[in-house]
Amino acid sequence: MLQAYPSDVNFVYKQFPLPATMHPNALPSSKAAVAAGKQGKFWEMHDIIFKNNRELSYDKLKEYAGQVGLDVARWEKDYNSPDVQQAIDKELADGRAADVQGTPTFFVNGKRVANRSLEGFKQMIDDALKAKG
Repeated sequence: MLQAYPSDVNFVYKQFPLPATMHPNALPSSKAAVAAGKQGKFWEMHDIIFKNNRELSYDKLKEYAGQVGLDVARWEKDYNSPDVQQAIDKELADGRAADVQGTPTFFVNGKRVANRSLEGFKQMIDDALKAKG
């Protein structure tokens, strides 16, 4: 969508880790990515986490931090900081306020995407652009 609408679409990614009872590594993985973002490597950490989604212990997350080129000591400090947890808590609250039930959930111009095909996204974006004038 970013390529199809380069000047009309912004992509916003928010953390919405599933509860530990459903996915015990969701919150640690979110914290790992947000902490990496403090060093400008959110997407690199995000990608390595998803690539290795069956190996997400703290020790593995720490290993991935090194693999993506982070200052690992700084990453550990950020991972354990209240700021990182507060950022995730805020995004969780935003998701709950928008009635997000699971991941991934997509919105176009504040409206939940029901048809998540390429055509469905394009239709919603085109409709939003037409309404905007």
